[in-house]
Amino acid sequence: MRLTRRQLLDGAGIDGELLERLEEYGLIRRSGTHYEGEALAVARAAGALGEFGFEVRHLRAIKAAADRQVALAAQMVAPQLHRRGAGAHERAAEAAREIAALSVRLHAALVSTGLRESLDP
Repeated sequence: MRLTRRQLLDGAGIDGELLERLEEYGLIRRSGTHYEGEALAVARAAGALGEFGFEVRHLRAIKAAADRQVALAAQMVAPQLHRRGAGAHERAAEAAREIAALSVRLHAALVSTGLRESLDP
């Protein structure tokens, strides 16, 4: 899915200033004059977190963690990308998606555990 700036702003329910800050901090990137569909999810989450007092600068830590997860997944599938067999690239991409999904599940479980331990009496 490709979105115009207006579609992204309207779909995420954010203003242009927030979008500019998200772009400035590298959380959202434009592809030419459009945004990819993932930008909508990022913008919506950033807007919702803003309701709790988060500023874009606070989201840099989350972006850094995501970048590390991407690098780790890419490192793990790199040997598959160098194979020449039919479908090697597709298998590597599927493995990377599975690694990403498992990483997100692990992250959510760790955050849940950490919150329980820090908030429960």
